[in-house]
Amino acid sequence: MMPNKRDLIVGGVLAIVITISVIAHTLWFGTIENPFNYTFSMIGNRFDRMTEFIIWGASTGFLLAFFILYLYRKASYKNRKSKRLLIYSNIFLVLTCATPAVKEINAFTHSLHTLFAILFGVSLSGSLFFFNKFLKSKNEEIYGKSALFLNVIIFGSLALLVVFGNSGIFELFFFLTLSTFLLVLNKWLDYLNIKD
Repeated sequence: MMPNKRDLIVGGVLAIVITISVIAHTLWFGTIENPFNYTFSMIGNRFDRMTEFIIWGASTGFLLAFFILYLYRKASYKNRKSKRLLIYSNIFLVLTCATPAVKEINAFTHSLHTLFAILFGVSLSGSLFFFNKFLKSKNEEIYGKSALFLNVIIFGSLALLVVFGNSGIFELFFFLTLSTFLLVLNKWLDYLNIKD
């Protein structure tokens, strides 16, 4: 069932609030120390900020998952695989933040932390790419713009990882552009609902 006008207005306000919350919290935590020198996990593990790191991961994961599920509902998208991947991504983000990641102290937990981080990115990207494939059947223009935006997020993050190394810059870029993408996609889906 397509959302009515009131749902779209409430959803639009909610989208803005969630986006601002994720961006503000990410900017705050990611710049506690110089992001050119330290990743989020380094800030959490090496500067006695583990509690803040876990809170950031849990709240960011929850808000992003909530927002994305709202977008799925808005587009009448019911693919269970996408929803499962989204839930897994949330779990992997929390596990990433909760797993100690100081290699000199425990190489095994550091490796687990890295694995969870990779699984988070793969699960979230997979969920969104399945959704974007669905959008192709609804509107070619929205699909094209969405695919371009997703590629900018993923390949932009990887490029920054290559250029700046293992720093917080690529993490900031990923979460800030992802939040912006979801906000923009919400507006595109308004257009899709109007057309339908």
